[in-house]
Amino acid sequence: MNLFERKAIRSWFWSGAVLIFTMVVVGGITRLTDSGLSMSDWSLIMGAIPPMNEVEWLAAFERYKEFPQYQQLNAGMSLAEFKTIFFWEYLHRLLGRLIGLVFLIPFAFFWIRGYFNSKTLRRAWILFGLGALQGAMGWIMVKSGLVDVPYVSHYRLTIHLLLAMLLFGFCIWYALDLYGNDEPTKKSSDLSSLRRWSIGLLVLFIAQVIWGAFTAGLDAGYIYNTFPTMNGDWVPQGTWTLQPVLANFVEHPGTVQWMHRILGTLLGVATIGFWWRNRNADVGYLLKEKARILLGMMLTQYVLGILTVITHVQLLIGVVHQAGALAVLFLWIWYYHDIKTNWEIV
Repeated sequence: MNLFERKAIRSWFWSGAVLIFTMVVVGGITRLTDSGLSMSDWSLIMGAIPPMNEVEWLAAFERYKEFPQYQQLNAGMSLAEFKTIFFWEYLHRLLGRLIGLVFLIPFAFFWIRGYFNSKTLRRAWILFGLGALQGAMGWIMVKSGLVDVPYVSHYRLTIHLLLAMLLFGFCIWYALDLYGNDEPTKKSSDLSSLRRWSIGLLVLFIAQVIWGAFTAGLDAGYIYNTFPTMNGDWVPQGTWTLQPVLANFVEHPGTVQWMHRILGTLLGVATIGFWWRNRNADVGYLLKEKARILLGMMLTQYVLGILTVITHVQLLIGVVHQAGALAVLFLWIWYYHDIKTNWEIV
């Protein structure tokens, strides 16, 4: 793979990461505006064209009225209000189609022109498989809210978000791999410790994202809108009523929000420890700066979480909070990729 081919494929991976980031942000708006169930059909080709006149809009609206969200929550909604929620879900799906095109067209070009080596081609197929799975998961998630109960499954919502973050992370890692490294490998006796800290931080972060998605899916952010206590209690009352008891941790909105707070606090403290360990480690200035920037973003994300709760999930703050999770993931990958490619254990 020559330099031009490397740059072209690298830009392709970066464009995928940017589009997935945008898709997650629009997906957050779709979720917070309860727009995700406004389109009750899934059509890969014809679904790309929205209603184009009043007759088509009325037909789409009548179709929406057949499903539980309108019947149980939005009865009496005007056509203008329907158009608003339709817009966000339509934009979300349109971005999904755009991502598909941005992947497939350059993929075919690069493959035909022989730009790929075996490793990069394998990675492209991984992205293709994950993208197809993500599209299918999105529709499976929507379908869960079209029967009886007008809410999507918070488990399916969580899988949908995790797949998006996995795609985002792979695009970033693959792009970083294509920059190359002409510097000599640096050695450090502290590397084993830093790797353990990094992996531990990632595991805790993933757990936090899972309970964040549960919080969103169960609308748990709209209750207990005080901080640091939850309506005056450190452990909310009446949130351990489900049986078995463990079900409360994934099904009860109050307990789920409590878990999200606990995990967020643990993650913040762990990141401070991670930064301190890097600050005193035998590593270069750049790696220490990456750890410091990661700490700054993690603490910013914690503050955004607090603001999301105390503002009763104000739309802009809620969306920025979700985008902040992707920013944290990007910075973690940026840090860990440096360790994996530029450092060796003494």
